[in-house]
Amino acid sequence: MDEIDRLFALPLDEFTSARNELAKRLKQDGDAEAAEQVRSLAKPSIAAWAMNQLARSDAAGVRSLLNVASRLRSAQERSLRGERAADEVRAAQAEERDVLRTLTHRAGELLRDAGRPATTATLDRVSSTLRGAALAEPGRTLLREGRLTGDVEVSGFDAFAGMDVRAARRRRTAKDGDDLAERRRQKREHERRRRALVKRLGQLEARAEAAEREANRARIAASEAEAAAAERRQEAEAAAAELEELSE
Repeated sequence: MDEIDRLFALPLDEFTSARNELAKRLKQDGDAEAAEQVRSLAKPSIAAWAMNQLARSDAAGVRSLLNVASRLRSAQERSLRGERAADEVRAAQAEERDVLRTLTHRAGELLRDAGRPATTATLDRVSSTLRGAALAEPGRTLLREGRLTGDVEVSGFDAFAGMDVRAARRRRTAKDGDDLAERRRQKREHERRRRALVKRLGQLEARAEAAEREANRARIAASEAEAAAAERRQEAEAAAAELEELSE
């Protein structure tokens, strides 16, 4: 309902009182079920609030993330089925990183504009939750509608949860096996390779996420250092000007 959308668009400090007021009004209007649903809505975390505002102020950016997440998942699934999709996986991963970096930076701006600290920990949560929410439902809908309330953590292995493993195994079975024993051997080998690839993809994605978080911390630290240096420089220039006045 539109009233719920307005709740999630409010400044974070106003959410609880507005939610309770809406639930009270719905109950007075005779809609006890809707009133209970509204009262059960959790207040968003700071990171979730920033992402909800992103969905409203940068809907195009959020759509880009949802689109690239879908392409990445599709390419990964096709790769695991033995199709040639490695280049598509790498391209989608690179695009996903770029979109996540842009959206996380924008979320930091929204937090600062609202008087909230855009700490490294908060921005790490924004980045990881954006990625997790974009991967599968119900996170995709909550992100698109700007109704997130907390973190959405998704492991690398969950990206392949929708695969039809039995069908994949049938497609990978050798067509020209000389006998049943050879077909069984090839089937076991394909399964071993598939499991190894799933494990490796999960490890690589986890390492990539850790590296991205570290890079984000470094960028924030550098930005803070530059701001501190500029402030010290202004203080030094002011002191120099005062000294020059006293020397005249």
